[in-house]
Amino acid sequence: MNTPRMMRAGGAALAMLLAVILGGGCARSMRVIPLGSQTVAALTAEDVARVMRRAGFSDDQILEMGTDVRNALSTTGAAKVRVGKKVEAILAINGDSVQATSRRRGSFTYDFKNGRFR
Repeated sequence: MNTPRMMRAGGAALAMLLAVILGGGCARSMRVIPLGSQTVAALTAEDVARVMRRAGFSDDQILEMGTDVRNALSTTGAAKVRVGKKVEAILAINGDSVQATSRRRGSFTYDFKNGRFR
């Protein structure tokens, strides 16, 4: 027999399932993994957004992972960005630039001292 308490529990479970299906679970599948490098740099938020956008990340993905990318580049000098099981990009500081390789957009260099791509 369906009691109000059982219906509330079922409704909560359904709401959680819908949240995962409709995107609530997507954030968990995006990860930034710090990698070791010889050079570190503290990029501005604007620099990180430019690099991530050029690498093919959506605005939502930049908002979700941008801080972690910035922290990795400033502390370890490099970052691997995974979405699900795929490596979407690897970013590394090299002198006054960020060297990037992206699964969708190939390789490029961003000169953060001058704020432009090479």
